[in-house]
Amino acid sequence: MKKFLFSLFLTTQIAAAAMAQDGVSSRMALRSANPFTGGVSSSPADASSSSLIALEQNALRLVNQERSRAGLGPLSWNDKVAAVARAHSVDMAEYNYFSHKGLDGSLVDDRARKLRMGAWQAIGENIAFLKGFEDPVSTVVEKWLRSAGHRGNMLDPRWTETAIGLAVTPDGKYYFTQVFIRN
Repeated sequence: MKKFLFSLFLTTQIAAAAMAQDGVSSRMALRSANPFTGGVSSSPADASSSSLIALEQNALRLVNQERSRAGLGPLSWNDKVAAVARAHSVDMAEYNYFSHKGLDGSLVDDRARKLRMGAWQAIGENIAFLKGFEDPVSTVVEKWLRSAGHRGNMLDPRWTETAIGLAVTPDGKYYFTQVFIRN
């Protein structure tokens, strides 16, 4: 019997006014590599990136379908938010951990400032880690919907924009980060 891994972490929502922007730490910089030849893949810069972007966009499509079913408007994709989401997914995949808190102690609002995301009124984050599923995108959205906290973030009418960052390890682990903002 094949063993499937899936893990969800409680959502984090942080409301804050925009603060002065920090520099980008080198550990937060996006790196790209082909997941089939080694390394972690998530950046739009490599050949496999088009398939990763398609998976991220499919996840957003599924989230917006659920929002529509709930009578809510769709969330808009934000490229700056995507950079924050991808950076955290890459970091977790590269350093083999799973947490809202980065190894440097940063949370989503810290990462947003470090990556110079810009102004926002509120920010939140869903993360997921899984391995062994044929359709990881549908699986992660389904699992998020089954979790009250994650579902609450996905269906919160106050969020206006989002992005989903995906990183895949050579051994087939998928790390998802969805960041939500309200401007």
